[in-house]
Amino acid sequence: MNDRQVMATTPNASEEIRMEANHILKVVDQAIKAGFLDEAKEHLEKAKKLDPTNAYIYAFQERIAFLKEEAEKKKISVSNRGAMEDAARAKLDADRRRAEEERLKKEDAQVKQLEEWHQKKLEAEKRHEEELVRAVKGQAVPNATPSSKTPEQHRKIEGVPQEKPVPQRKPTTVQQNEPAATASEQAHDMYKRVLLLAWADGAISPEEESQLRDLRTSLRITMEEHTQLELEAKEESYAHAFTLVWTSGMNARERSAVINELRQKYHISSEAHSRVEAKVLVEFGDRQNKPTLYVIDDDENTLGMIVRVLESGGFAVHAFNTSDEALTGLKNDMPDLIISDINLETSTIGGFSFYEKVRQLHHLSHVPFIFLSGMVDEGMIRYGKGLGADDYLTKPFSGEMLLDTIKGKLKRYKQLKSN
Repeated sequence: MNDRQVMATTPNASEEIRMEANHILKVVDQAIKAGFLDEAKEHLEKAKKLDPTNAYIYAFQERIAFLKEEAEKKKISVSNRGAMEDAARAKLDADRRRAEEERLKKEDAQVKQLEEWHQKKLEAEKRHEEELVRAVKGQAVPNATPSSKTPEQHRKIEGVPQEKPVPQRKPTTVQQNEPAATASEQAHDMYKRVLLLAWADGAISPEEESQLRDLRTSLRITMEEHTQLELEAKEESYAHAFTLVWTSGMNARERSAVINELRQKYHISSEAHSRVEAKVLVEFGDRQNKPTLYVIDDDENTLGMIVRVLESGGFAVHAFNTSDEALTGLKNDMPDLIISDINLETSTIGGFSFYEKVRQLHHLSHVPFIFLSGMVDEGMIRYGKGLGADDYLTKPFSGEMLLDTIKGKLKRYKQLKSN
């Protein structure tokens, strides 16, 4: 055993050895902050051999054990969340497959119904022409008999009268307009059912578009009628997909991401989305007038905590990990309030730039905006408020503080709107 080892085993290590151990502990602290827990543990063992009576060593041991335990919990949480996402996607895929099978089944029935309708239409037109001919011949000379007609009169009766035939046809023509109106309604109903099938998957293929053009010609559907019927079909199809997502068990952040994708897929306007959302919320027992909040934070744990607090406080929450996703949704949506972290490392634009882009959208120019940050920096706070943000919360904050701040801003915004 050398002199250094002897010194290390004595109850009170020399000052030189203690200083060396403290230097190693600084390396341990840096490794912990960088997230290199195994490396920190190795350095800690070296320090422990040099100075086993150093109280900081045992404090670091507890810190490393705690962080490892938290990392394992997070790993399990991510795994469980992945399983839930897979289950939700599997359910959505199964529902889509069932919808596709139903669509194919209905297509056959639609084709058969279309053929029958065409046949009835041709027969009705033929009967209509025959009735017109009979009406013209029978009404040309109502009380005449063959013996009372001159040869010239016979020739006129045998041909189509060339003067004043229209007054004699009017009663018959008016009577025939009633079935025509019913046929038009049937055509609209059939065309809309075909549109619903085409929009069931959220997109119309070139083949489907070609078929729709032919069908419009066949059913005599105008472009104005097509536009209105297509809007109705898209909204109904989107409402069905929206309901599936809403009942899938996804959390608020996942649900918001999927619904934003659906809105783009079905080309749904903000007004149409609001109608669908309100209808679904009423159907499933939620309040129609529940305030809607957008929350953006790249820290998943913080975002999850905020969502839970806000949903328990009676708000409808759309959660995002990046400002890019949120900005896409905000272009066609108008929440009651926006909450965003400043330091968004996974986004292409930071919190301040995101705020400025939001304010450039005319419909969001006065929506309340609250900044979140873990940085206690007076200059940063002044800069955020200088941009025009309504408030600035520094992490960590309590759920009560967050709810009180939001309710205060919403109350103030409502008062300004009413004035």
